[in-house]
Amino acid sequence: MGIETPNDIDRAAIEEHAQRTTEQAALRKVRKALDRIEEAEAGERKTLRYVLILCAIFAALGVWFFSGLLYGDRGMPQQPPMKIPDKVQPRQ
Repeated sequence: MGIETPNDIDRAAIEEHAQRTTEQAALRKVRKALDRIEEAEAGERKTLRYVLILCAIFAALGVWFFSGLLYGDRGMPQQPPMKIPDKVQPRQ
């Protein structure tokens, strides 16, 4: 419990500086990892947005196509109407 020597004070300062430097390096690594994760998530959100837009376009085209088949002239082929003569001719 005596007076600390200058060597002890210098050693404590060096250890404290080394501890701070190590913590800062660890924090930088964590921040870099978080930035990479955020970039990946942003890319996934962008890709998902484009996929959803394409699905909506294909769904709209499908509805348009099938509604045209069901309610339009492009549906089932129809037989031409039968021609019935105005007068029946007697058999000979």
